[in-house]
Amino acid sequence: MKFDNDIFISLSEEDISSDKNNLLVNNICHYLPLILEQSSNKKPNILNSSELNKSKKDKLDIFSKTLLFVIVLTENYLKTEKCINELDLILETLKQQSLRQENRIFKIIDSKKTIENQPKLLQHFINYRFFELDKEAGRIIDFNSLQGNFLEKALWLKLIDLTYDIQNSIIMEKNQDIELLDARKTIYLSKSSSDQLENYNRLKREFLHHKLNVIPRSYLSSDPEKLKPEILNNLKHSLLSIHIIGGDYGDLLDNSEESIMTLQNKIAAKFYEEISSENPHFSRIIWMPQKIEFKSKKQELYVNQLIQNINAVKGAEIVQTPIEVLKQIVLTKTEQINTQNNNDLIEEKANDDIRIYIINDKKDEDKVDDIIKYFENNNIKILASSYTGKQIDILNKHRENLVKCDAVFIYSNNNLQWIKSKIKDIKKSPGFGRDKAFMAKVFYSDIECNDSTLFDDDFVIFDKQKQFNPDRLSSVLTKLKKQNG
Repeated sequence: MKFDNDIFISLSEEDISSDKNNLLVNNICHYLPLILEQSSNKKPNILNSSELNKSKKDKLDIFSKTLLFVIVLTENYLKTEKCINELDLILETLKQQSLRQENRIFKIIDSKKTIENQPKLLQHFINYRFFELDKEAGRIIDFNSLQGNFLEKALWLKLIDLTYDIQNSIIMEKNQDIELLDARKTIYLSKSSSDQLENYNRLKREFLHHKLNVIPRSYLSSDPEKLKPEILNNLKHSLLSIHIIGGDYGDLLDNSEESIMTLQNKIAAKFYEEISSENPHFSRIIWMPQKIEFKSKKQELYVNQLIQNINAVKGAEIVQTPIEVLKQIVLTKTEQINTQNNNDLIEEKANDDIRIYIINDKKDEDKVDDIIKYFENNNIKILASSYTGKQIDILNKHRENLVKCDAVFIYSNNNLQWIKSKIKDIKKSPGFGRDKAFMAKVFYSDIECNDSTLFDDDFVIFDKQKQFNPDRLSSVLTKLKKQNG
């Protein structure tokens, strides 16, 4: 779906037009477009409630053509019927589009009171808290009460966090498949409890600054049955997972005494156990502050058990350092792993000349024998399709072959969905770690191919091949050897 507007900022006009201007709302409207433009080198198309009302344009039409929405919740917003009606229309528009709302709504909260009084339909979206808690004084610091450098620094950091998440959502909406991310540069940063939110944001900010991908990118469900596959899918596409443990037990899962935070660690430990032999580079880090101020006996008990439970910390390095040291540990670890991966690929390539990956369904295994023999007789290394082992092992081997090979060769007769999935995987191969173009892409079939739109222009198509004729493949062989020098 194509969108004409990047962002709509829903706000109370009273906050930006009254004698007592809301400094927070005005600064958001002023700075957010600037930061987005600086970070993306592109001026975003942003509209807010005040501008839309003055334009007299149809709200439904504008909202249906807008990608993301920033909702600035203030006391004025919550008590203004016009604002609530606008919010209802936004939510209804997103619902009609049948797209994931979690990645398209960003909810700014200006006070603890606003959190408590927010509309029920917004409660499950992530809170971007634009206020601070003075732990020593035990009071809330309202951004409207700050001035000068204090306001600018505090607001700037909050807006940078918001900007990174907005940019990630834009990428996801344009390219929703997480598999397109380069797993070698992707970190699973476990959602933290509220007392560690500042450290979570600092880590996220630092990793994104170093061009690393940070997942999960979207809101995590509190429904255990939905959450488990979400976590697992994210872990499959990451290099390492980081779990931040603080003094708060965290938000509980629906109808459960377990928190989202503890479940993430439990699933990551089990995931490590299952894939460590196949993927020795995947690792885990459990980080805790050097001094933990426990909010409950439950959390204190959990941390003590965590340290003593071998299964809970499986594959994990427990780190109790300042947060700056943790950042350096992670950056060093990712650099070392990626350097080793690159060296392994270079060494493998040096030992072999041309590699072609023959992709076929298990039922067609005997039908590709002549094709394999032809390439082998002409000194082409074969990477064969794998069918044995666990499903995750087969998938990992498939992706590994797509990275290692110089050319791909798809053989299939009638399974259209299977063909589409393999072509999709080829397109996604940069996300698996492939850093160069394929020398050749070939589709081969015994029957006629009636849908040439399936394939990119650089695909060579051989259909209606009732009998294997090696002469038909000579052009592919010539192309491979010519490109290999």
